[in-house]
Amino acid sequence: MPLFARSMKRHPPYQSLFIDEDLRVTFNRLQSFLGIVFDQEEIEQVFFDAEHDQISFKYYTFYTADSVFFPEWEVTGAVSEYEPETLFLQSSGGFGERKRFEQFFSDRTNT
Repeated sequence: MPLFARSMKRHPPYQSLFIDEDLRVTFNRLQSFLGIVFDQEEIEQVFFDAEHDQISFKYYTFYTADSVFFPEWEVTGAVSEYEPETLFLQSSGGFGERKRFEQFFSDRTNT
């Protein structure tokens, strides 16, 4: 089983997003909705890689927050070598943060 498939099975559901200018808008709105700031260098790396490396698996960590009482909260992304135009974005850990992440995308698709 490819590394990408194993990675996605270990983590909660993800959102698939095309790597285009709409993704930048989505990142900005998601940061505002969640009240956090993503690693901007990591975001730029996604776009750089989309233009220059469409043949290898890539993994990105956009946000990490440590917690004493709850699992570490991360917003991460992956690009498969089989779908180089798509970012698979997910939120894991935290207390209620995954639910807020899912709510953001639920509201986005229902409007």
